[in-house]
Amino acid sequence: MSDRRPAFGGPNAPANDLSAGFRAQVSGVAAMALAEARAAVSPPQDRIDRAALGRALQLTDTFVLLALCVATATMFAPLLWPMLVMGVLSACAMRTFSLYRVTPSTPAWDRMARTVVAAGLAGLLTLGAVALAQPALLPAAAVESMVMASALGVLHLTYAFFIQYWSKSGRLAANIVVIGATANARKLIEANRRSAAVNIIGVFDDRRSRAPSRLAGTPYLGDLDDLAAWPLLHEVDRIVITVTPKAAERVRLLLKRLGVLPQPVCLLLDFDDFDPSATSLEAIADAPAAQLSGTRAEPGWLILKRLEDLVIGSLMFAAALPVMALLALLVKLDSPGPALFRQTREGFNGRPITVLKFRSMRTDKCTANGAVRQVERDDPRVTRIGRILRLSSLDELPQLWNVLTGDMSLVGPRPHAPGMTTGAAPTSSLVAEYAHRHRVKPGLTGWAQVNGSRGPLHTPEAARERVRYDVEYIARASLWFDLWIMLRTLPALLGDKINIR
Repeated sequence: MSDRRPAFGGPNAPANDLSAGFRAQVSGVAAMALAEARAAVSPPQDRIDRAALGRALQLTDTFVLLALCVATATMFAPLLWPMLVMGVLSACAMRTFSLYRVTPSTPAWDRMARTVVAAGLAGLLTLGAVALAQPALLPAAAVESMVMASALGVLHLTYAFFIQYWSKSGRLAANIVVIGATANARKLIEANRRSAAVNIIGVFDDRRSRAPSRLAGTPYLGDLDDLAAWPLLHEVDRIVITVTPKAAERVRLLLKRLGVLPQPVCLLLDFDDFDPSATSLEAIADAPAAQLSGTRAEPGWLILKRLEDLVIGSLMFAAALPVMALLALLVKLDSPGPALFRQTREGFNGRPITVLKFRSMRTDKCTANGAVRQVERDDPRVTRIGRILRLSSLDELPQLWNVLTGDMSLVGPRPHAPGMTTGAAPTSSLVAEYAHRHRVKPGLTGWAQVNGSRGPLHTPEAARERVRYDVEYIARASLWFDLWIMLRTLPALLGDKINIR
């Protein structure tokens, strides 16, 4: 008698084997369906950062107002002070009426109405001041005020046209994922489907067995582990949790697991009287009170930070150009291969960026994406000039170009390579707060570096120490703190004889 068992699913198969095999088959089909759903997701490309666009509009208005003040002063000097008053009042009024907050759902007529009110109010206050101080200037001031108000009107009419155009094309839409496949989440997605203000990429739910394959046309992409390992996570702008207020323990666990991600996490309590038609996902994602995780950067600080990078970075780049030209020549003469080395690193929100460095290793000893392993002391892969460059950190000088292009900042956490390991373990798995360092742009130097945490990470303790410094920098970030770190960078580098670089 043959002792061979029948094949899976055969007529004589034992019931328990059939049941186990059926469950495995169903599980495999479900896993394949999830993989296909995630592969089919394609977030919109070439999106425009709405906060950055708002800052650009504000800077444009400021430049035009200053130009009009200068032009007025050259033609009729006594009008300079009224026009300066008009300019300051207009800038304040525009900000007060939220004209620098770009919202795709706002119609063009609404923006124009607020522009007219803001410019008109600034003009009336200016003319009132002129009437009290120098009545003789009133007619000329009235004409110049009309010119300035008209210029603002033309500018904001142009802004409204482009904002409406970009909104219809989806370039201003925020990418959102929803956590929780609830009934009201379905209603909310359906109610927001007509709006181009948000792009709902997918739905994740930690209760995999309860989640449908699609929720109001939006694909189910897995549980929270799938979200954390999702290759497109860096394209997500906001994470919105939709749960019932009764599930307090579940909310706590969700926030604990999602709080380590770089994206802001927002909470929508699923009340029984919830009205999705009166609720906007855009409003939920942007409401400061709803944001439970992630740092909300103030627009003023973001503008100042970018100006700091552009002004100081441009001066440093111009001063370093002769040095970089000489170093490039030395690298080429020292060993065959290109002078510059391009490497993929993790930038803001974990997005991949390409950073520039002077090549410090032999081309036959490293791959196209960088070194196979972290640098060790007396590493044979490092060239003669490369050893000097690494010890002095001059190999990082080309990253000034990354600062000017906006991929990096002068000060911030140093950019790490995707999937970087410490020992045999992924560095991100050793520190719960690791993803917090992606909430700002990576920097040319940082608080960790001036405190001695430089070079490769070889122990979990070293990884935790660096992340602790990075998170501390994010919490304390200011212009003066940045300047202090920059001043400390060179002495810290010259005095470091311990770290491998």
